[in-house]
Amino acid sequence: MFSFKHEKRMFLKKSFRFLKGVMFASPSLFYINKLAAKPVQRMPSSIEEYTEGKIKDNDLISAENVGQIASLLDPATFNEIRNENRNVMLSPAGLEEDYYPPYFHKMTLENKDKFIIDNQNKIVSKEGLKWRGGLPFPKSTKAIEIAANLTHGSSRHDQEINAINGALIDDKGRLDKSFDMVFAEQKLDGICNPIISEAIKDKTKYKHLLKYTSVWFTAPKNIEGLAFTSKWFKDQNKFPELFSFNPETKRMTKLANFRRLSSLIPNMNFSLSDNFGFDDPFGVWGRWNIVYTGPFLVSAQHNWRPDLPNWDIPVTGGQRGQTYYLVRKQYIPNIVVVDVKPTGYRNPSFMKKRIYIDGRNMTPSKVLYYDQNHNITKSIEIGYSQLKIDPLIQPTIRNQPILTDLKKADWNWSWYMCKDHRRNNISRFHLAESCAGGWRTISDNLKDNGDPEQFIEKHMTQKGIRELFS
Repeated sequence: MFSFKHEKRMFLKKSFRFLKGVMFASPSLFYINKLAAKPVQRMPSSIEEYTEGKIKDNDLISAENVGQIASLLDPATFNEIRNENRNVMLSPAGLEEDYYPPYFHKMTLENKDKFIIDNQNKIVSKEGLKWRGGLPFPKSTKAIEIAANLTHGSSRHDQEINAINGALIDDKGRLDKSFDMVFAEQKLDGICNPIISEAIKDKTKYKHLLKYTSVWFTAPKNIEGLAFTSKWFKDQNKFPELFSFNPETKRMTKLANFRRLSSLIPNMNFSLSDNFGFDDPFGVWGRWNIVYTGPFLVSAQHNWRPDLPNWDIPVTGGQRGQTYYLVRKQYIPNIVVVDVKPTGYRNPSFMKKRIYIDGRNMTPSKVLYYDQNHNITKSIEIGYSQLKIDPLIQPTIRNQPILTDLKKADWNWSWYMCKDHRRNNISRFHLAESCAGGWRTISDNLKDNGDPEQFIEKHMTQKGIRELFS
């Protein structure tokens, strides 16, 4: 019925073949190249249409039925469901505006066909317009413009504190360690909310800067106060300035650029570069190449769980049933798969990474790291959600939405799962209402966080970090 039929069978055949091996080889290398070379005659509009009624929007995906949707999954997720008892819940897709924070969506709509990237990797307009936030290249089909969307559309809030709860799961499926951490960001260019933009009194002070970011751990005790700060430049060929804070010595240390690829703590499998799926200047990566577009399953909605204490996420799979989050995925007709190489890094431990990007809002859904032999060495999976509950799909306890100044429901990331495929251990963490240290998740709120200059001084400078943990 569809032009995907033959490719789907080929993918399944390849998938089961690679599962016999010890190392996690990628069957999708052939599959994606094959699919990208063939024109799509007609795109199925739903998962029910795609599977000819075998799978429906609200089904539970398990080892028993995952074969019906194998070609809608990356090889890592397929293996986890097929061989590691992981389950995934399905739910219907929503409207485009459901996949953005309201201010960010408003600015994205205004950017269509207005900007280009010059030979210095700067976003410019022939009419002299200034990029004022949102995705600079909505719906783009050019790899370099999609790269710019990833860098300039990472957190999608202008100012935020994210409280985070996490856990490290060992290769036997046992809980190794729980941890709490905080992520903070202040944008200085591309601010969507005019109230926050106007609160920057001296804009010339930050004219060369894109943003400040920081992350610090608040639990357990042995890593409490460990922190990292980054000062980002508008120049996309320049690495951010990166510092770490050691809570024992009370010293800040400037780190080499390659530390952006290092795990924040041992066995976490998550680096600063992994934040939001891709959190580096796009100019320090190269050879951007779109290798596939087509249907896929993404976790883009219905993943916020205010019905559970501290927005916790249920777990599933692995040897003890607690390795992976039990999450919801939706069928989309337009994933964009991009391969990119770390050309600006010296001697990285991987050859490339493959990023699965939701074509509707340019958010990374899955990231696969490959070695020289095309084996997957690490994977990052990310879920997102509008911060409101659909009572037809989710529990209705504690279901008041979190609203922005525009009186519309906010949007944010919901969870990460980071897997080392060589050691078979998992780190997972989710956006929480609060975490150890009294930190609470707050976005774009000057009343609670202070104006941008105060926010940066307190949370993202060497002096501020020292005072936080002195």
